[in-house]
Amino acid sequence: MNIEVKDLVTLDNDIEYIVTSKTTYEDNIYYYFVNNQDSNDFKILRLNKDNNKLIEFDNPDLIKKLLPLFVKETLNSIKDENSNNN
Repeated sequence: MNIEVKDLVTLDNDIEYIVTSKTTYEDNIYYYFVNNQDSNDFKILRLNKDNNKLIEFDNPDLIKKLLPLFVKETLNSIKDENSNNN
């Protein structure tokens, strides 16, 4: 499964989400998804390497660690995009 930032992904709930950020932490890939119709609906998912499926989880401590990483990745992506447009 190759999911990149800005991709549209339809999850099992039949709702379309935009991949807004992607980061790696402790050898796992995590994604930050935002509902394409409702920005108040977001999900943080981990890619299961064994079966190549996205897994939703509820671990507040892990989420607190991931959020700054998502922000950092997003800022880096914006910087890269701006430098390519100059």
